[in-house]
Amino acid sequence: MASTQVKVLVLPVLRRYWLFHAWKEVPPQPPGVKPSWRDTVQSKVVASFQSQWTKLEAAPQGTLNHRLFKFGQYVLSKVDPSESFLKALPQQADSLDILYPASLPERLVRRRLRLLAAKAQPFHASRFRMWIAILLPQIPLIPLPLPNVTIYYTIWRIASNRSAGRGAASLAAALELASDAQRLKLAQQLRQLQQQGVQLQRGSWAEHLAAEADSLQQQVQQQKAANSSSSSSSSREQPAEEQQPRQLPLPVFIPDKHLDQLVEPAERLLSPLPESAVLRLAELYDQHHLMEHYRAANRKCLDEQQQQQQQQQ
Repeated sequence: MASTQVKVLVLPVLRRYWLFHAWKEVPPQPPGVKPSWRDTVQSKVVASFQSQWTKLEAAPQGTLNHRLFKFGQYVLSKVDPSESFLKALPQQADSLDILYPASLPERLVRRRLRLLAAKAQPFHASRFRMWIAILLPQIPLIPLPLPNVTIYYTIWRIASNRSAGRGAASLAAALELASDAQRLKLAQQLRQLQQQGVQLQRGSWAEHLAAEADSLQQQVQQQKAANSSSSSSSSREQPAEEQQPRQLPLPVFIPDKHLDQLVEPAERLLSPLPESAVLRLAELYDQHHLMEHYRAANRKCLDEQQQQQQQQQ
């Protein structure tokens, strides 16, 4: 099975509103290796949807297909950018790179991602149950020769919230693994100081953390082993092992100076991120959907500002 690399782009849009954009990079299969049935089914479904969407987009203006395309664009524009980001996160991968402007502190980026994952899990779980409840009364209407647009939309919202909830859980687990790795590094440094004869204050947090060095190391190793075992089990496709927990690997936070020059985080405190910078980023990372997510994020940011101004008045 080809290794899956997940990359996350961190973009400050305006003041405290940030845009997170994720995508997967899967290298081509080596010759002679057959893809798994899951990958085959997924690629066929995606290709079918893309083909149908291309036909709707190319339909003449004023036709029913063109109106359906416009309606689809309207529906997609109303999707929260954070939901699109979480849906793009797989349940497992071989690497997770988080690219952020170099002038931003890593701790701030880590905290914003952790807060997003913590809020998204209960939110999408409740929305998933809500859309399930909305679907139940519509089930008897499926066999009737009537337009099933509402049913399709409900099913799509169920799948979307389910996928976003899983992405939030995977992200939270990966960030928790990163926190454990940081604590382990600090605990090992404190243990080395003790071995060199440095006396830590009795009852202090430093002494407690140094005492937890062995347990933290075992915990981090177990989590890393779980990731590798789940990855290998998916490649073998053994049904008995499909119940093993899957999660993203230890995230790597990469400060990008070029990204910092394009985004200019300090300027985003006064003015929104310009579309010209987003276009250059979309070309740089070959992410054509980045502009759609940015426009949705910018629209939501402006709406929140208008609501705040109305409340103040």
